[in-house]
Amino acid sequence: MINLYQRTDCPFCWKIRLALAELSVPYEIVNTSLGEVHPEVQRLSPTGTVPVLVDGEVVIWESGVILEYLHTKFPASKLMPVSPAAGAHVRSLHAYSDKCVGPALRDLVFEKRSRPAELWDTQLIADSEQRWQQCQGYLEAQLGSSVFFGGPAYSAADCALAARCGVAEAYGTGVGGSYPALLRWYERIKSRDSWLQAFPRSFIGSRE
Repeated sequence: MINLYQRTDCPFCWKIRLALAELSVPYEIVNTSLGEVHPEVQRLSPTGTVPVLVDGEVVIWESGVILEYLHTKFPASKLMPVSPAAGAHVRSLHAYSDKCVGPALRDLVFEKRSRPAELWDTQLIADSEQRWQQCQGYLEAQLGSSVFFGGPAYSAADCALAARCGVAEAYGTGVGGSYPALLRWYERIKSRDSWLQAFPRSFIGSRE
């Protein structure tokens, strides 16, 4: 049985739950809390952070490597396209989610989850929202007329970007109507069983 050490609203963990749900892989969750020094996570991961996936003697503590592992372990997986070019595209978009979308949203999320609304730094939030708008423009262009970011099939990039969009929506700045292809993609994502299975139980300090 696979064990996943995770925090429910962490987008890195959320994308792993989405992948597991898409692959119909049974697993058990070990929940942690924000700021918690979990002894098993500390023992298993050199970074001391989640997600950590444990499959027998296999321990993986980096979310991108977890996705690659799941793709190779389960032969029916379509998380990574077979074509080298398409595979590189999906991996690049996955990296974009972690290296660009996450940082764009970070100030907005951290501000809203750590302070009451009357103490929010509105300029900090506005700047973060502007960076998120720029990310949406990039993703709109990358998606084009495709059904998913992996082309016709739901991919690792869709897992990662779905979680980021879900976090943005939870903190009051979801996918905008100025990006119709991206919005249609997000609505398709939210209609899938995997979305319902993987959706966080709660978001820390989010306020509608």
